[in-house]
Amino acid sequence: MATFKLHFMASEHMVYDGDAESVSLMTTEGSIGILAYHSNLIMAVVPGIVEYVPVGEAADKAGMSGKQISVVSDGLLKVENNEVMILVDTAENPEEIDEARARRAEEKAREDLKRANSNRDVALASAELSRAMSRIKASRHKHTL
Repeated sequence: MATFKLHFMASEHMVYDGDAESVSLMTTEGSIGILAYHSNLIMAVVPGIVEYVPVGEAADKAGMSGKQISVVSDGLLKVENNEVMILVDTAENPEEIDEARARRAEEKAREDLKRANSNRDVALASAELSRAMSRIKASRHKHTL
């Protein structure tokens, strides 16, 4: 399968920098899947799960094989000249997630959503709810990946 360069960065660390076969994630326009030679674009990333398939030397050095997932906050996606750049505020691997804490965050976000008085409050609570639900979903993958 053809590959592309993937530069996947969170504000405090590099998640992955190397060749990949595919990546999929949620944007403000909906879910998007990217393969080699995808058309150029720039989109906003929304909280959710990024799935990617790293290959080659960088993947081998990082001990990665097969599909990888990370739970991300909001950010930016740029595709240009067979290079994909994902820049997000936070990114967590399933083994880093405390499921009980994620469930508490989900409950709090649902309560905040009920009490929201403005469009801004609704947007913030919705983003937190989405992140919490993504973290719970990803935490279930700890032992299956």
